[in-house]
Amino acid sequence: MLVEGDFSATYKFALLHALADVCVEQPLQSEQSELVIELPTLADKLITLYWHHAMPFSSEHTGESALLKQNTGAQSKVISVLFECQQNNIRNFRQLKQSPFYKPTFNAAMATLKSGPLWRLQILAKQEECFLYPHTNSTQFIMLNAGIASCFRRFYDLVVYLAKNAWLQKIQSIKHNQALIGPQSQLQEFLFGVDRNALTKAKPVLVELQSNTCFYCQKPMKNDVEVDHFIPFARYANDLGHNFVAAHRTCNNNKRDFLAAQQHRERWQNQNLVVNSQTISNELSAYFHCDADKSLAVSNWAYQVAQANSAKLWIANKDHFEQAKPTADIVTFPQTKQPELDQVAKPEVSLKSINNALKLPYFPNIKVACGHFKTGDESDMELMNAPLGAGKLDPNVHFLARASGNSMNGGKHPILDGDLLLLELITSDRAGSLRDQIVVIERDEIGGDGQYLLRKVNKLPNGQYELIAQNPDYEVMIADESMRTFARFKQVVAE
Repeated sequence: MLVEGDFSATYKFALLHALADVCVEQPLQSEQSELVIELPTLADKLITLYWHHAMPFSSEHTGESALLKQNTGAQSKVISVLFECQQNNIRNFRQLKQSPFYKPTFNAAMATLKSGPLWRLQILAKQEECFLYPHTNSTQFIMLNAGIASCFRRFYDLVVYLAKNAWLQKIQSIKHNQALIGPQSQLQEFLFGVDRNALTKAKPVLVELQSNTCFYCQKPMKNDVEVDHFIPFARYANDLGHNFVAAHRTCNNNKRDFLAAQQHRERWQNQNLVVNSQTISNELSAYFHCDADKSLAVSNWAYQVAQANSAKLWIANKDHFEQAKPTADIVTFPQTKQPELDQVAKPEVSLKSINNALKLPYFPNIKVACGHFKTGDESDMELMNAPLGAGKLDPNVHFLARASGNSMNGGKHPILDGDLLLLELITSDRAGSLRDQIVVIERDEIGGDGQYLLRKVNKLPNGQYELIAQNPDYEVMIADESMRTFARFKQVVAE
């Protein structure tokens, strides 16, 4: 929300703070309870939160000109009415409630709430994402979705910290306020910002390797060239030499702090991590940390987070986005390309059988080894009823096979010899993250038959992959170039 939302004023930060406060202050029946919050409660919260903001900040100015602004336009109505209250010797919220000034102040807060943040807080990348509460446009209340109030309570300190920090940065960014605050308005940039002088060193290198074309729109650049952090600095606040691209100022401003779409990501990987990796290291290592593997790891992390949160990825212009989807670049063993789809069993079967029950392919000749690699093939494929409670299944992707051996017989969820396993093919559009997951590893036997092994995959600092058994009696194996990921283990099927 803080990255993808549009914050032209501070009201949304105040509302986020207010929601967290109310969730802490009101009792909750259970962790999954919904919570009704009346709008007058939120209006009073806004008054309380903005009370100190309505006091003069600068001793060198008088009247409302000494007040910090909450947006780039005219002074907020809430601030103006609160300032008037304080000019009439009202010193706290309790006194305000008992005074004739309360009604106009409350009305101003309520009008600001309804016209501004309440129904705009959850607009992310130009689309409504109502994960906190539905946008019903009610004039009386909002209802937090199941589990949201519990999350606010659990992460209250973090939510308030993030809201206050973003609020502070917004206040500091408003030009009117900088004249009041003085040089400390640049404090955040000074402590944690980008080294703009160093970025000038990267510009000519990037312009040359991109043949003076904008990385994003692929059109020629003139005098409006800017260096962009491909993984936005707002998401990963470190300068990596391989993370830079040259772009038009307009494209850079439109992208802002969004992650770029998959098409841009693939082009960045090819340009910076493959074709020009060594050139970037040679030219920029004097100014930035240059490590292509680290840049790739950071990008994988950022896109995994985006995928998990169904984030929007920027394609072009101001409002052209796509939704993050799983990609197949998380686990590929060294020097081994992902298998083509026709190398793995992908039977074409109907979603429904004659009795209208969902059927999945079952391969009795594929033995998923819990021990050492075991030969098997997809001959004699049968159909079996899909297990209940396993979620949405697709017979072109999900299949069943037997476990063989005892190497995974350990831990909280052991896999026993003979267990029926629900597996999901790892294809180019379904790889996602395999971190801490159990995976079927495939390698080809000399005769051409497939060999299969079930293991948890872990990447080592030296770039190698280790295949870990759950049974401590079995040693850890190191993956070699003959191996590749084949399928993801989903669950043991009860029979």
